Amino acid sequence: MRKETRLTAQQIGISVAPPEELEGICQGRRYGGGEYIYRPGDHHTSIFFIRAGTVKIGGYGPEGSEVVYDIAGPGDFFGNLKYLGNRGGFQEFVRALTRLDLAIIDLTAFKQLIATEPAVHEWFAQLMVRRWSRTEARLFRIAALSPLDRLRHLLGEVGDTGGNQPELLTQSDLASLTGLTRQTVAKLLRQL
Repeated sequence: MRKETRLTAQQIGISVAPPEELEGICQGRRYGGGEYIYRPGDHHTSIFFIRAGTVKIGGYGPEGSEVVYDIAGPGDFFGNLKYLGNRGGFQEFVRALTRLDLAIIDLTAFKQLIATEPAVHEWFAQLMVRRWSRTEARLFRIAALSPLDRLRHLLGEVGDTGGNQPELLTQSDLASLTGLTRQTVAKLLRQL
């Protein structure tokens, strides 16, 4: 079920406050849990900012299986491969794990604002660095923590410390995000 509304910058709700220059160029859209926001081959020309909800972001392995490499929530963005022109043909999907409320900005208008408005440039740079930092921290945990601690941390990151995963976050997804096998994740979940 998709519902579109027009949003002001103040309504985006991103934790790093958006600059007023974004006023009037955002559109709102809602998705239900389990819906794909986009898949490889879908044509979209937007950057997506999450107001509420959680998504999983991934690509496809050599055999065509989904491989999740990020979980994004309120205040995060995605769709940035289109910002880069998607050189190299990387195939990305984004799927809602929960009900989702997005602020969507047309890529062409957004790129123009980035180039001409220092406040928008600075705001987006802060969002990118935050996501980059989170990715580096996840890679560090894979290298430094025990398998059980990696899984505990990831479950805490997605809002569950009791060993239950969100319905649409599979054991294979948890394995991809922690550098473990699905079998190891299943065993560790029984221990929690």
